[in-house]
Amino acid sequence: MRIEGTVRYQDFEGGFWGIEASDGAKYRPVDPLPASVRKDGCRVTAEVEPANVVSFAMWGRNVRVVSIRKT
Repeated sequence: MRIEGTVRYQDFEGGFWGIEASDGAKYRPVDPLPASVRKDGCRVTAEVEPANVVSFAMWGRNVRVVSIRKT
C-alpha cells in the first residue's frame, strides 16, 4: 500500500518513529526508519505492508516499510 505523510517522533512507550498519513491514518514501522527520514516533520512517500507483530506501542497500525523517500 502506498502512503504519503509526515514522520513524527512519539515520546512515549520508550519512544518510536511513526508516520501520520495525509488522510489522518497512523502507521508504526516495526523496523527502524532510515536515518535520512528520521526527522520530526519530514514529508515522505512510502510503500508499506501490514505487519502481524505484537507491540506495546498502542499507536497506529504496525507496518513493514518496503520503500520510503522524502517528498
